[in-house]
Amino acid sequence: MKKQLILISLILAVFTGFAQETNTKASSDTVGVDSICNHRILIHMGAGGTNNIYRRIPDVKQIYSMGSNIEIGYSYLWDTKSGLWGLGIGVGIQHTVAKANLNFNGVVTNAGDPEDYNFASLHNTNYDLYYGTSGLIEKQTNWAIEVPLTAQYENKFGGKNGIYAKLGVKGYFPIKSKSVVKDGTLTTWGYDEYYDVTYVHEYCVGHGFDEYQIEGNRAFNKLRCSIDLQADFGGIFTINNKVDFYVGLYCSYGFLDILPAAKNRHPFIENAENVTNLKYNGLLGSNYLVEHDRAAIQNGTERIGNLKWNHLQAGVKVGINIKPCGQVDESVRKKFYKKMTEAAQKYLDDTCSNCDKNVQYVYIVPVSEEEGNKKMTKKEQKHAEELAEALENIKILFDLDKDVPKINEEGDWIDKAVKILKENESFGLRIEGYTCPLGPEEHNRDLAMRRAESIKRMFVDKGVNPEQLETVTYTAKDPENAENIKESSNEEHRAAILHIIKR
Repeated sequence: MKKQLILISLILAVFTGFAQETNTKASSDTVGVDSICNHRILIHMGAGGTNNIYRRIPDVKQIYSMGSNIEIGYSYLWDTKSGLWGLGIGVGIQHTVAKANLNFNGVVTNAGDPEDYNFASLHNTNYDLYYGTSGLIEKQTNWAIEVPLTAQYENKFGGKNGIYAKLGVKGYFPIKSKSVVKDGTLTTWGYDEYYDVTYVHEYCVGHGFDEYQIEGNRAFNKLRCSIDLQADFGGIFTINNKVDFYVGLYCSYGFLDILPAAKNRHPFIENAENVTNLKYNGLLGSNYLVEHDRAAIQNGTERIGNLKWNHLQAGVKVGINIKPCGQVDESVRKKFYKKMTEAAQKYLDDTCSNCDKNVQYVYIVPVSEEEGNKKMTKKEQKHAEELAEALENIKILFDLDKDVPKINEEGDWIDKAVKILKENESFGLRIEGYTCPLGPEEHNRDLAMRRAESIKRMFVDKGVNPEQLETVTYTAKDPENAENIKESSNEEHRAAILHIIKR
């Protein structure tokens, strides 16, 4: 158990090094913007059917075999054109339970001294203890710790609902295994090889051969660890901007045999001290299957086959995917924005009588002949001029205190700019978001960032490589605001600047 805990701790420690700060990114709502949280905390619960060694044994009728699990995990997802991809790790508890009706016979060789039942015996050989079960109901209960390491995928296709999948491996570490007799009768009899005599329970009750009710007897076994393949697939449904509901299917398969090692297997029934003091070991931890194979070989009958238990489980899983980023509930955000808009509009009404209070323009700044000490060829200069011309003809407007651009253009200038960027990946855009001094600094900085990100998303959605696009945000408190925008009116400081860069 100590080794298992050390291994789990090492896996957790290594993977948490992948955690990074949350990035915010635009989402497609025409060219609207939404905050993207790259972190996920997953709480999933599953239940389904499992395999069991009961199905492998003749004269054993499995009643049911089921499993359930609960898992808490952490994931970090990267945004790509095809959705969110990432890695995840977690820890969970696996619980399996099975029940079967056992009706079979067995033998414990050299179980006891014949003097225990025949005082006239003069030989020194031991007798064999035979037993048979009738209507014996055994229940197995197994608990294990699981540590999954998975690759994950999430895609909402621009909407509120989408798909979620993960595939990977997990460590399976059993911590407790118990077998309990729920009902049934055990009958014992003995065989003395020296005299070739069988002592049946009807005539040798006084010697301990009898029918016993063993209900309530229990045995504990030590299962072995395994490495399992795990796969989950289902749908995610938005509850709010911080929580998604997940429902789907899952399956796991163990590559290693989890049955107890040979040294930990014992007879199903064995003599503890004498024939009247029997010890029940349970089928899971017994060597009954091995003995059955040996007897089948001797009798020439069909064998059970390889004695292994590769744990298999499949079923339905539900849970929640939590985005632990500093996002504000949408209803609270709307209320806050409404109050800020009203306050800003009142300020403008009091201080600005001649300016446009409803829109802000996106400004285009062409690249110079040399940008960042990178000289351009004549061909590149021509492309830069064509890109600058396209950008200058794009008219993008923002409503007051809004981050959703309004596009009004003639001549498909956006598509022309996109075409140039796609054909010349040595060029890129630095998208600078600005705000005026109205409102709190924290709100303005978030607004400037969202304006810049909305423009970036507009180009990404049309096929521009995200690596060609940079975003920078400045508020009125940043010196770059006054340096880059010479006009002093509030409207022009609520703008986004597109600056062509040479990569």
